[in-house]
Amino acid sequence: MLQENDIQKSVLEKIRIGTVSMHSWIFFVFRAVLIGAISLLAVVGALFVLSFAFFSIHKSGVQFLLEFGEQGLVTFIVLFPWTSLFLFVILLIALEFLVRRYTTAYRFPLVRVFLLILGIGVIGSVLVSVTPLHAYLLSEADNDRLPVLGSFYEGIYDSHTDQGVYRGYVTSITGPIFVISHNDADRDTDEGSWTITPPVGFDLATLSIGDKVYAAGRLTQGIVYAYGVHIVPNGE
Repeated sequence: MLQENDIQKSVLEKIRIGTVSMHSWIFFVFRAVLIGAISLLAVVGALFVLSFAFFSIHKSGVQFLLEFGEQGLVTFIVLFPWTSLFLFVILLIALEFLVRRYTTAYRFPLVRVFLLILGIGVIGSVLVSVTPLHAYLLSEADNDRLPVLGSFYEGIYDSHTDQGVYRGYVTSITGPIFVISHNDADRDTDEGSWTITPPVGFDLATLSIGDKVYAAGRLTQGIVYAYGVHIVPNGE
């Protein structure tokens, strides 16, 4: 009892000299609502940017590079949407700070709390990426009806020919080579035709006119010597 009285006197003395300020219940309610709103925005933002990264990798075809061996892996790393991942980590750090600062989570190790938030964020982002959300927003961007975010979605279609990546529809097959063409009218940097020499072991018999193809290789004297070719299934 004596110790409690000493603590009470110490707190009152700090309030009297101004070291500790007294606040009404309205202040604490407002702070709780504000922290909750900021935390919610951080969660929504984190899920959005990482799910966008997953969606863009799938929609652009960059994921197929993982099938093309070591060279494909290197190119995949180059083309990975690192900006989205960076924003995701920043938002997670901000969320982790709020959770530890204003909840009892401070009692748990920092790494454990962060890994828990990271796991929830990654799983949530994967789930969001398979919903129609990003496909709908991409459609809106294609029709110039998505301000601010439109440029991010349009970037999914950016040409990757500088990194040796080519995509298009098969227009001809002649002997050991085939030609693909891509023309979507409004993506000038990604339009063109390329003659592809497939890698050793690729069965040209599996290829037909009109097939959508994603290929990676080295362009030499007008011919792409591919180290990887993926036939994209209909609907992808």
